[in-house]
Amino acid sequence: METVLLAAGRSSRMGQAKLLLPVRGRSLVEYALESALASSDRVIVVTGWYSEELEAVLEPYMRKWKHHICVVHNRQAEKGQFSSTQVGVAQVGAGTPFTIAVADSPLVTQYHYHQLEPLLHGHAAVRPYCNGIPGHPVLCAPSLRNIILELPVTATMRDLLAAQDVARLDTDDPVWITDIDTPDAYRQFIESLPSD
Repeated sequence: METVLLAAGRSSRMGQAKLLLPVRGRSLVEYALESALASSDRVIVVTGWYSEELEAVLEPYMRKWKHHICVVHNRQAEKGQFSSTQVGVAQVGAGTPFTIAVADSPLVTQYHYHQLEPLLHGHAAVRPYCNGIPGHPVLCAPSLRNIILELPVTATMRDLLAAQDVARLDTDDPVWITDIDTPDAYRQFIESLPSD
């Protein structure tokens, strides 16, 4: 399995590069990358906005796991998240199942990735839901690779998945839908962490 880790956003609601924000000595993007690495044969990190700063943070990981990390830059990140999804999915090996994950969900762990895998058989994708709200990551069958690449850049994963046979992982675990988009969300996240 491979993971496309979307890290190309502008962070407009945060007002700064949210993926570089510190959490116990590491950045948000490092948490997301480490969970993806623990769960996947290869992680494809898609950068866009703040690419130089992110790549500086990712560089030690690229040295240590050079055969397991690929960093690609979306030169059209302003066109939206689906454009970054397409840039990442283009790097996925043919015939390989893959997850699409967002880098601003630092609570997703290896455990969460592995919950999706048993449900994929016979389906185009698996999507987690928390109390009816769709979350991330989304696990995709190899057949979705070319479909994603052939869609217009204005498409969305939500629309794509609505047209596919998608297995649902229904849960009450808020991790699946927790992302860090605003200063308040970041503050609440930091305050929610257990004491060391």
